[in-house]
Amino acid sequence: MKKKIGVYTLILVSILVGVFYYIQYTSNAEKKELVQTIALPLGKEYIKQYYSADFILKDYEFNGPYVNSTVFLYGYIKGHEGQTVSITYDYKKKEIIDVSGPGWFIDSRNPEKNTP
Repeated sequence: MKKKIGVYTLILVSILVGVFYYIQYTSNAEKKELVQTIALPLGKEYIKQYYSADFILKDYEFNGPYVNSTVFLYGYIKGHEGQTVSITYDYKKKEIIDVSGPGWFIDSRNPEKNTP
């Protein structure tokens, strides 16, 4: 009888661990898809429109959903691989919130174009 309880407990724990990993994998896949299909194209378009430059993505990071709906896109401007540029994107509002980078880059913003 004790062996059956132990076996059932082991099976239940295995199922729960499997479900946890599946949910985590699905969440990561959804995040990657959001970055690749929505945030990155909008970020590249924003940089092209306001800075006349080409943004190359190196990495991304999501704030926890309990904090806010922000994803940070980290990369560089083509030809300036050693200098990091980041784009802050709000995936609930579907808008670019901020761009940061070296002074020469930020100063190159087209002053005649207003932010959306």
